[in-house]
Amino acid sequence: MIHLNAIEHHAFDNYCYPLDKDNLIINLRTGKEVEKVFLLWGDPFDWGLSNNASNYTWQYTSVEVTEKKELQNHLWWTIKLQPKFKRCKYFFNIKAGDDSYIYGESGLVCEEDFHRAEDEYYPFIFPWMNQNDICNPPKWAENTVWYQIFPSRFRKGPIADKKEGLSPWPDRDTVVTNEQKFGGNLGGITEKMSYLADLGITGIYLNPVNCSTTQHKYDTTDYFDIDPDFGTKEDMKKLVAEAHKYGIRIMLDGVFNHSGWEFFAWQDVLKNRQNSKYADWYMVNDWSFPGKPGHNADEGKFFAFAYCDYMPKFNTNNPEVRKYLIDACEFWVKEYDIDALRLDVANEVCHDFCRELQTRMRGLKNDFYIIGEIWHNSIPWLRGNEFDAIMNYPLQNAIYNFALDKERTSHSFEQDVNRCLTDYFQQTQKVMFNLMDSHDTMRLVTKAGSRNKALQMLAVMFAMPGSPCIYYGTEVFLEGGKDPDCRRCMPWKDIESGKCDEEMDIIKQLIYLRKTNTAMSSYEMSFEHIEGKDRLLCLKKNDGENNILIIVNFSGKQEEVSNLLDGTKVLFKNGFNAQTRTLDSDGILIAQSGF
Repeated sequence: MIHLNAIEHHAFDNYCYPLDKDNLIINLRTGKEVEKVFLLWGDPFDWGLSNNASNYTWQYTSVEVTEKKELQNHLWWTIKLQPKFKRCKYFFNIKAGDDSYIYGESGLVCEEDFHRAEDEYYPFIFPWMNQNDICNPPKWAENTVWYQIFPSRFRKGPIADKKEGLSPWPDRDTVVTNEQKFGGNLGGITEKMSYLADLGITGIYLNPVNCSTTQHKYDTTDYFDIDPDFGTKEDMKKLVAEAHKYGIRIMLDGVFNHSGWEFFAWQDVLKNRQNSKYADWYMVNDWSFPGKPGHNADEGKFFAFAYCDYMPKFNTNNPEVRKYLIDACEFWVKEYDIDALRLDVANEVCHDFCRELQTRMRGLKNDFYIIGEIWHNSIPWLRGNEFDAIMNYPLQNAIYNFALDKERTSHSFEQDVNRCLTDYFQQTQKVMFNLMDSHDTMRLVTKAGSRNKALQMLAVMFAMPGSPCIYYGTEVFLEGGKDPDCRRCMPWKDIESGKCDEEMDIIKQLIYLRKTNTAMSSYEMSFEHIEGKDRLLCLKKNDGENNILIIVNFSGKQEEVSNLLDGTKVLFKNGFNAQTRTLDSDGILIAQSGF
């Protein structure tokens, strides 16, 4: 029996969208009992007129939908069409056992009743594949390997030694606080550009560099200047120029949900209250609030980021606010030549801001890349006219859950990955900002519990479609708990003495494989589940030419994998014994098939 309430489709968003100017993707969700799905499709205006038919019936083709992904409680069916006239009218024919239903916009009807009176049932229609409506993220982001840098903790440049109040640069095991200053700056990053290039990095994501009163710099006080802790505008220009020399793109962190307490507009509001010309730049509910940070936000006297008084919330519904902030972004592109933006608290600014931002940034660079910090399903921001991607915390969560929860199986992991892959357009999935740790989370190796386990999770992330990111220090397995401990200082003494060479070498191998074998980043993948080996992850990927096999052993015991390796060539390994063809309990093997 077909569970009708499990069936869902809409002729928009991730259910129906143009992949490009020629190809239309159509997806259907059903229950797991469904055995076959056919698409009845054709041109909305093809009523038999071309052959002078006397019976004006809609002309359609029935084609079986063969591609499907398994979700936790559903199946996700996918077909790619090439409508000659850029438009499409369609029904689904859904079958299980003796049951057969036709599904259109009018709802579900048994197949017999449908054919008895087809004209009575309304179809799904995708009216036109307009070029301007097609989601078209920058192609370069598909092949980028990012490196996130928290500037104050990465590297001291020359000017840092002239600063007062700096704490000595600590070793890798030293726990840090948010209040400590260590002197990391833009000059230090520029000095280490060759290090990053040698690692294989092709994109740098910088946490905020604009003027601020805190160490994290998310309370901006001047959007048009560089914080003196980090250097000058000239230092920023040099950093970008040096990065571009190595083929490395630069992404800045934009804080547009809120300002800092010392920002000029908020200071005017504090002074003049409702009479301030900037009164509508913020969201003040009670003008009697005290003129210093306290409990104003948690009492609702004005809105702020979370309940942090010192970061009052912008009213981005105000066109003046939007213009000011986007003018600042244009300044960053024109002055520094940056290539991308990451928006902090991106889900709380209004959609008008996001749309205007993309329009103006693409007017300066037509391949400008914009991502948002959003931790939940983000289809409203990823329709093509706002962000290109989000920070892919759902995928991070799926990888962590499988790797660290011994009760989870490769089958449940497949379902979790498929949920991530089906949430958005395929072209969006190819540029998603994938990460295993950041300045907001516990560091990867600390959460993983061991370096080999951390490497396993990195390998899985690198085998997913999207744009992978390494948080500074992860290449040497830098430890760190929750914020602020996840913002420890880069252990340059260990790195420069050669103590980290072994760890860095294997990360370089992984990055090199990702960059040189396009099957690693391909959207096309399948999971192979082996009876009795529920925690042996076996993933097959192909790019149309190359086929690769990724095997990661999360079982906690050595596994024999010889039956999987016939006709393969090893590309990457950790904990693999070629003689016995066994994989250690925390081992990884990536091999090319077809040999």
